Amino acid sequence: MSLRAELIGETPEMPGFAVLLPEGWEAADAGLSGLTDRYAAVLDGFPDSTRAVVRTRIESMLAAARVEAAKADIVRVFAPSGLDPEEYVPVSLVASWLTAPSGGSIQDVGAGLIARRGATPLDAGGSILRWSLNTSADVEGGEVEVAGNGYLLPVPGNPRRALMFRSQILRSATGATIPDEGIAAMSLVCDAIVASVRWRRAA
Repeated sequence: MSLRAELIGETPEMPGFAVLLPEGWEAADAGLSGLTDRYAAVLDGFPDSTRAVVRTRIESMLAAARVEAAKADIVRVFAPSGLDPEEYVPVSLVASWLTAPSGGSIQDVGAGLIARRGATPLDAGGSILRWSLNTSADVEGGEVEVAGNGYLLPVPGNPRRALMFRSQILRSATGATIPDEGIAAMSLVCDAIVASVRWRRAA
């Protein structure tokens, strides 16, 4: 599998970093416009009999993502770029900055995630925490189930800031369900992308 580096520049408050994306994945802006356009192009290739139903489910996912985006300092949205319906993979990975509550630290946030969410280390060094974010929602015509994980990466040298990722995988909709093996495979890809983060060293 070929990989390419996606570079995210530094800001006055946050350091720059790089992440490796698998072949066929792209980065969208924080406004989700690129992701919305991509899904629209995918839906145009679906048969008429299923397009409306799938569109409702996808729009539900995007609406949830926009709500999250409004509450977070979104950096990038990563997702597969293929437009062939037969190759379409319903997964996205959102990166955002997180600031610890006043008087607290990211270490405190991590301890809370371990206690309340059952977060566990993703990497051998224990620098990345991962926890389950499986959700379901009722929409017109049925229920949508979304699998996913949250990830927390402390910013080096800044005890109150972290980089947070959230993966979303459309597990089931309208009676159609992605097999557990498919969910596991997509989860592993998201794990690998998050684990590839490398911080830019200060000159």
